[in-house]
Amino acid sequence: MSIRIHDTLTRETQEFVPLEPGKVSMYLCGPTVYDDCHVGHLMGPVVFDTIARWFRARGYAVRLVVNITDIDDKIIHKAQATGQLWNEVSEHYTAQYLQFMRDLGVESITDHPHCTHYVDEMVRFIGELIDAGRAYQAADGVYYRVSLQPGYGKLSGRKLEDTQSGARIEAQAGLENPADFVLWKNAKPGEPAWPSPFGPGRPGWHIECSVMASELMGPVFDIHGGGDDLKFPHHENEIAQSEAHGDAFAKIWMHHGLVQFSGRKIGKSDARMKDPEFSKQFNARYLLDTYGAPAVRFFLVRSPYRRPVDFEPSALDAARTGLVRLYRLLGDLMQDTTALDPAEVLSRPVGAELQALRSEFASSMDEDFNTGEAVAALFRMATLANGQSGTDREQTLRLLRDLGRILGLFQPGDLERVEKAGLAEDSELAGLVESVLGARAQARQDKNWARADALRDALTEAGIAVLDGASGTQFERIPGVEGDPVGILRRALE
Repeated sequence: MSIRIHDTLTRETQEFVPLEPGKVSMYLCGPTVYDDCHVGHLMGPVVFDTIARWFRARGYAVRLVVNITDIDDKIIHKAQATGQLWNEVSEHYTAQYLQFMRDLGVESITDHPHCTHYVDEMVRFIGELIDAGRAYQAADGVYYRVSLQPGYGKLSGRKLEDTQSGARIEAQAGLENPADFVLWKNAKPGEPAWPSPFGPGRPGWHIECSVMASELMGPVFDIHGGGDDLKFPHHENEIAQSEAHGDAFAKIWMHHGLVQFSGRKIGKSDARMKDPEFSKQFNARYLLDTYGAPAVRFFLVRSPYRRPVDFEPSALDAARTGLVRLYRLLGDLMQDTTALDPAEVLSRPVGAELQALRSEFASSMDEDFNTGEAVAALFRMATLANGQSGTDREQTLRLLRDLGRILGLFQPGDLERVEKAGLAEDSELAGLVESVLGARAQARQDKNWARADALRDALTEAGIAVLDGASGTQFERIPGVEGDPVGILRRALE
């Protein structure tokens, strides 16, 4: 029943031994809040929320810290471009981000420290690095002496001689080494600034995570997480400055895969991102409105966290379709709001075949949180249930639902949220669908079967599948249907 984790630093998978028995401390790099959230802002929280949920299922108390970078060059530039105050920008996009977390069922985050709330602690930390000779003051701020850091590059595998600053600043004249990175930025005219012994300014990007992690969880904690793109320079520099400060910092480093599209890595510098029609596919609001937050969460957890995630639309459509099939199978069990007891779910008496599938699910999660294999076990339970009846079927479906809920799936109301996804962008279409469904319900009540069938056919032609069941009439979008759905439904109501 022990959990094994792949450590990016050692490049080995090892048994997890917490610093404090029965407790897990985790830090995840959060967003810089200067613009609309994109899929990259969703991946880490969903992945590590799922990991935290499994730790809790295994009896651990979890502290999950996810920072918010609410002061940064990008925030200042956004404010200058829009005429807003910098804190108005950060507050707006912080609120947007937190709402997306609620939509996605990310419930395990215990702390959301803001960079601006810890500036005094960062100033003190930087001063101690200067006193130790590990940092120095240059013309435009304070920099870390990378040349004095033993083993610099051990996380990313880069050699010091091959590295450059690579962070959120351009290389500056007067640095002792081009790889030295900024800890404190001197204020420019019109920019926000905080007082410090090295002059008014603001903290650099890397220093905030070292300080907030140590302030909230101590000089050493269990797990530090983030995307593969943060290994260098961000996480490498966190390690350097924390070790120089005398902190052991993170015992284990975990990194999730990055975003792909049709097998190709997608980054901000990708030329395709200049096309608004292409880039919108990675916008968080677009994804949640088009597929539904429960389907996006399912899509992100259905593969092992270390693999890249391909956001090609057909992959999202397939994930949504598979999830809805599970919803249909579970039926009214989806609406049960009884509080989940993971220990009971993992130990309740079940038959031998079902026990084997539950063990497969648990073993997959214990082995580096392999949600891909765990979800596959859920689908095998669905296949088993399809061949059962009576109490055996009910027992299988209840276990399927409850194991899925450990991963944050199959929550009450999820089916309705996914059904309505795709209509949110077009309020007229959404209203027409509701009107046609209402007219069809009335026709069925009046036993006007021809009218009811004609309305159902119109919905199908418009790309809306109608499913009548014991729990009522439900609907879902049919992927890939082209045409004029608004015109079709208007004519059907005439």
